[in-house]
Amino acid sequence: MVDSPMYDRLMRLVAAIESASALDASDNEHNTIVCGLNEANNVTHHMRSYQGFTGETGDQIDAWTDATMKQVQGIKENHNTAMEYYVEARRAMTHIREEAQQLSPTLIDSNLQKLADATHVAVPVTEYLGPFGGPINTLAVSADAYFQALIAQANAQREVAATDILERANNTMQGLADGISAQTQQLDDPGAHQWHGQGPSIPSIRNDIENGYLNVSPHAPGVYPGDRDSDYGRSDLRGTGSGLYADDYDEGGPVNGRVMSSPRIPNEYITEGEVGSRLNPVTDPQDLMGMDLLHTRVNGDRHANGTVGGYTPAPPVDRYHPLWNVNGGPGSESALAARMGGAGVLGAGALGMGAASRLGVGGMSALGRAGASGASGGGLSGAAALRAGSYSGPGYGTYKAPAAGGAGIGAGGTTAAPGGSAGSGKVSASGGAGQGSARGAGGFMGGAGAGGAGGKDDKKKSARRKYTPFRFDDDGDELPEGYVNPMSQTYGSDKDLSPAPRKDDGWDPRQW
Repeated sequence: MVDSPMYDRLMRLVAAIESASALDASDNEHNTIVCGLNEANNVTHHMRSYQGFTGETGDQIDAWTDATMKQVQGIKENHNTAMEYYVEARRAMTHIREEAQQLSPTLIDSNLQKLADATHVAVPVTEYLGPFGGPINTLAVSADAYFQALIAQANAQREVAATDILERANNTMQGLADGISAQTQQLDDPGAHQWHGQGPSIPSIRNDIENGYLNVSPHAPGVYPGDRDSDYGRSDLRGTGSGLYADDYDEGGPVNGRVMSSPRIPNEYITEGEVGSRLNPVTDPQDLMGMDLLHTRVNGDRHANGTVGGYTPAPPVDRYHPLWNVNGGPGSESALAARMGGAGVLGAGALGMGAASRLGVGGMSALGRAGASGASGGGLSGAAALRAGSYSGPGYGTYKAPAAGGAGIGAGGTTAAPGGSAGSGKVSASGGAGQGSARGAGGFMGGAGAGGAGGKDDKKKSARRKYTPFRFDDDGDELPEGYVNPMSQTYGSDKDLSPAPRKDDGWDPRQW
């Protein structure tokens, strides 16, 4: 199954917080104590005011009542300060649980489950030169490789988020523990009757406590660093303009007419037969770890003014993100288990821990350390352990590719052969297994080609048909020769309208 130790630990903490709710102190208990201390103070003050003695006896009674009132007030202040720590601890645990529940218990959505049965996935990349010098902007990736790589990156992102929540939880609770320890040490001093430090609550919360209320608003600022009203920093990152998605994402609404009316940018693959082409898609998921797949829209129809359709993964760190609804909700893990080889792939209990079930992918040896042998009959087994990158920034949207060590696609979409540079923007076509070689050890982009074994095979490949695809430039007026404007056939009356001819009608935008 997917190895998610930090997420599992966080879910155990959530379960402990939920079970500890029975220990909540009630307002009635606290209010009884506050009222009792107030009554003791009032009775003592009444005695001082109406004790009726004068002279030395009266002075002794006044001194005793003054000392008693100060002691009662000190007990009340100490109690309210202790209740501040209690209230802030309970509120912090509430916020920790709520933020932890923002993480998705499953790493896949329904559309990804459907995509796993595709012939290949078209992954957009930054334009770079293929082995024969032709510009390409799309890689064909096998569905299994894309699936494995995406699961690895989703798990890595969720692990980063879980670790972050646990660290903030530990720091918050440690700060509260240090504060209450300092209060206890000061009160252990025989001469101290009152805590002279400051409690952790803001003045409005302290006011509520002094008035006998412990169930204060969870929306008020507390010691836990997280804003409940913004879903802990996630609500502003859920729109298409959040900046996390280079091509935004399909919101599932009407097709954007402005995008559809702009020229289409065709997918340009590497020469057919080469690794990354439609006939020979990338099959090694490690080759995809240089790309941020969680924020990349695949299989989209690209136009000059944007992209239509396609699939964008739902974020595993925000279960309330609109993409979960757009993509049909969480995927079926039982169907996934069947796809990955059935029994032996998922260990007992792998699909859940309490109410928070999660993906069990033991057959993906790229993700499960010891589960590869259990899925020898499945379609997603046999890959080496994947090295996913790390996430940081708002919404954990900044992806940093893993350290170099194998063939892969760089963060900008460039391809690096073993020993080569991932940021060069070009891939060498030489057959040697040296620096920057596209056909060195492991083959181009992790393929099976052997360096230095060229000769006849290289001549055969060079004799194949070479595609020279149209490259759409930034100048919107430059269109390919013979481009037919689909809107040019929509004018006229009902007598002379006719379907657009399939042949070139000679339409040229520059003559208008």
